[in-house]
Amino acid sequence: MTTVDEAWRQLTVWAREPVLEQLRQAARGEPVVPSLYHWRTGMDPAAPAALPFLIALVREPDRPNREELLDALAQLVVVGRSEAAERRAPGWAAAWQEHHTALEPLLADPDPEVRLTALSLTERARPLLARIPVETEPWLWALQLACLGAVADPADPAARALLTDTLHSATGPDAPARRLAALRGLTALDAAEPERWADRWVTAVLDPAAPAAVDRLWTRPDDGYRAELEREVAGTSRSLPPRAAAQLAVRLARAARDADRPELCAAALEAAWHPLLDLPSTGPLWLTTAGELLSSPDPRIRHWAAAFLAVLGRAAAPYADALHARLADTDGDEFLDGTTADQARWALARIGDPRVLPDLVRQLTAVERENGRGFVRGDPRRPEPYDALLPLHEHAAVLRPQVAEWAREGESHAWPWNHPGARLLAAWDGPADGPAPPPDLEAAARGLLRTPPHRRYKEDRDLYLDAVAAVAELSRRGPLSPGVRAAVEHALSLDRRLSPLGDYRAVLDDERLREVLRRALDGEAVTVPPLSHWDQVDFE
Repeated sequence: MTTVDEAWRQLTVWAREPVLEQLRQAARGEPVVPSLYHWRTGMDPAAPAALPFLIALVREPDRPNREELLDALAQLVVVGRSEAAERRAPGWAAAWQEHHTALEPLLADPDPEVRLTALSLTERARPLLARIPVETEPWLWALQLACLGAVADPADPAARALLTDTLHSATGPDAPARRLAALRGLTALDAAEPERWADRWVTAVLDPAAPAAVDRLWTRPDDGYRAELEREVAGTSRSLPPRAAAQLAVRLARAARDADRPELCAAALEAAWHPLLDLPSTGPLWLTTAGELLSSPDPRIRHWAAAFLAVLGRAAAPYADALHARLADTDGDEFLDGTTADQARWALARIGDPRVLPDLVRQLTAVERENGRGFVRGDPRRPEPYDALLPLHEHAAVLRPQVAEWAREGESHAWPWNHPGARLLAAWDGPADGPAPPPDLEAAARGLLRTPPHRRYKEDRDLYLDAVAAVAELSRRGPLSPGVRAAVEHALSLDRRLSPLGDYRAVLDDERLREVLRRALDGEAVTVPPLSHWDQVDFE
């Protein structure tokens, strides 16, 4: 550590001591946790040199502050798995590769919580193959099986044998939970081949004895939350690639409906929501199923089904009558914003059904007349009026008087021109030239080639806006160059939303951006239409 540059060892703003001195204090048993990560600046460059010292400290069972040190190390490792870690702390990947096996003995630590943390730091199958047969905590044993499937090579015969033997040898009252635990590992091991285990997983989840067995075996000691089968469904879906998660959820939703298990059908719909928002290809998987579930006797299922059809937009047109029948349905999911009627109304608006247009603005703007509402970002919720109405410019003749009345309500505000109704009227009228294009049009348009197949956390919105604005400007100047055409074709071929947003707005913007790119590729002169609000809610 003494060879580490002083600028690396001295953290800025919030650390009182250099990293070397923090490690010395921790080694003396003082209640100090070395500060090697900050949420704003990321991993400290001293982390690679400090790693072996931290590992040595947490391996001492009687060391004071051991739990805090281990938690700090686990957080550091999570940060180290991000692509930015190596840029911020050069040498971290090599240091972790050299030293991480020294943490594997913690899998046998007497403290179950230490074993749990060590599990998140394990990256090899061998120590898990030795530990799983002797694990005494059922809840931790199930997590170890899942971790084994995640870290093992799919061709590893020992890992596959342990998982399949556990699956087939489970007997007695604990068998449903043991089978599900084995399937946790198999789903991770064969994530790319869901056909190898999907039917068995659905059968295991629908076992009538599974909820009681999961509650009894997987509830952690001193945990106020009991283990639930519905959370197992959600956890399995999160561990899979989005496309596989969507396919699995569709199977479970249909099977749960046929087995009269509404709680599992609702869990399947919830598990499929984010894959539906992220991947356009998952929409066709759900059209028929969501339409059929719209008549479910369970209010939660009806709410989710209407929300799915709202996301599907014009593709849900065959179910317009069924959605119209739900406009009086004031039930919903108690944990979600709005009612089934709200989602059905928005779905009909997305379809362009004329039956909801006369009273649509007043119904959508009801959220503004409420004294606040609660929702979780990314969950199904009532859309902001501006976002829901913006794509309906084809029906402006019917909607414009309603929107104008809504906009007049904003005249008492300090900034009446910023009222969403006024902004909506301006967006419908729209300037002919659209947003200002970036300076280097060719370079900005080719930026679409950098769009990854899957959405990244904290993506740069300017990548999309600049690139599409550049393509639009180039389309008005003549035929697109081969390089720009290749970039546009690449973006259109991706099974993802061309938007950095992570809720319903990503679907709305993706539809508009794709339409612009398709028309430009066909040789039309296009402009970029207005997009959804980038803020979470309207300014007011």
